[in-house]
Amino acid sequence: ERLAREIHDTLAQGFTSIVMHLEAAEQAMETNPQRLRHHLDKARDTARHSLEQARHVVQDLRPDLLAQHALPDAIGRAAARWSEESGIAVTAVTTGDILPLHPDLDVTLLRAVQEALANVRKHAQAQHVAITLSYMGDMVALDVQDDGVGLAGAAPSPFAGGYGLTAMRQRVAQLGGTVELESEPGAGTTVAVAIPVSQEP
Repeated sequence: ERLAREIHDTLAQGFTSIVMHLEAAEQAMETNPQRLRHHLDKARDTARHSLEQARHVVQDLRPDLLAQHALPDAIGRAAARWSEESGIAVTAVTTGDILPLHPDLDVTLLRAVQEALANVRKHAQAQHVAITLSYMGDMVALDVQDDGVGLAGAAPSPFAGGYGLTAMRQRVAQLGGTVELESEPGAGTTVAVAIPVSQEP
């Protein structure tokens, strides 16, 4: 089951991005050669990145970003890459005193960011996303807030179910945490994750 979640969080999202770029390239084929090249380049880059992710999943199921960077930097880099691919602006900030966390907690929070961003791209019609990672002593919190259409305005709802949200909830629950969704029509959606810092890194 853990491997299935990792495949969803890496390969499935990468393939989704590749398909979107190829579809956009097809639309630009006859009218905008420069745009065509842009989307083909992005599809190629995403395919290469997904291949590296797949190799790392096979190695030890730990995201390569976390093998190279601390959690706040890993989240910032993941957000910047997503923003470049999606064209949606992202800000990522960290508050509180940064503490080393258990590796499972790091992975869970990074995957939550990636899943929330994937849903924003597919459904929210947003212009901006704000990511806040908060270290609060015995608790770490993650908020991903978009300015999109909100749950009632999305078709289909980005959080109507599906393996992505289920996997996120399962990951967080295994660490004693919670996932909450806050949304109003036309006022965007916030994914709020809170996990106790009860395990030694």
